[in-house]
Amino acid sequence: MSCSCRKGIELGRIKSEEIEELLKFLKKNPEAFLLILEVVNSFRPTDPPKVKLERLFLAVKDMLELGLLPYSKGSRILRILENFFLENTDKQRGNFLEILASRLGPFTFSGRFRRVNQCKVFRGRRKLSDKEIDVAFSGKEVLELHECKANMVRQWRDPLVKRTKRGSKLHFLNSLPSECRNGKKVIPCCSGLDGEMGVEYVKLVFKFYGFRRIKTFGREDFLDRFLKKS
Repeated sequence: MSCSCRKGIELGRIKSEEIEELLKFLKKNPEAFLLILEVVNSFRPTDPPKVKLERLFLAVKDMLELGLLPYSKGSRILRILENFFLENTDKQRGNFLEILASRLGPFTFSGRFRRVNQCKVFRGRRKLSDKEIDVAFSGKEVLELHECKANMVRQWRDPLVKRTKRGSKLHFLNSLPSECRNGKKVIPCCSGLDGEMGVEYVKLVFKFYGFRRIKTFGREDFLDRFLKKS
């Protein structure tokens, strides 16, 4: 019996003007994609506003000096990033990543699919858990499930044992390919905005804890999908 992800929400419920403005800028300026995603990944919501503004200014300065953006666009991207980060930063980052993954996925299969956001996993009529899946892509033969974290290195740190909140989510994701066998192939994924080194670190942590069924995607994977979709 196949598993499915149901009882989700409309993607429009997590959109914001700030997220849409940043996504539009990325679409028109793909050369700055990786550096802007690095800014979102490394941002600390607990920093005081003065520190946030300074870091944003330095990030934009890097984009301009590296030639990723013309100087004529500097003030615009600085304004976009200020609007994005200075209010509800942590929620904004999470929603941005979820919307980005929703628009760029699926990552492991091609063909027709149905997408569901913030849903629960069912096997037939039985709900397997109250744990929420951020983004699910359901194809003819595959169910791809994403747990989205803007900074995976910061999120997936010790301990990840079953009795902890973070660990129990990963144990649940890792169990789904077996729990849902004899139906659609289930591919659990953790996706985030970490770079290559961060992704490799997370893979090592997952290997240590035995989460061998969970695939990991970082910002280079997002860029690859972004360029294919453009």
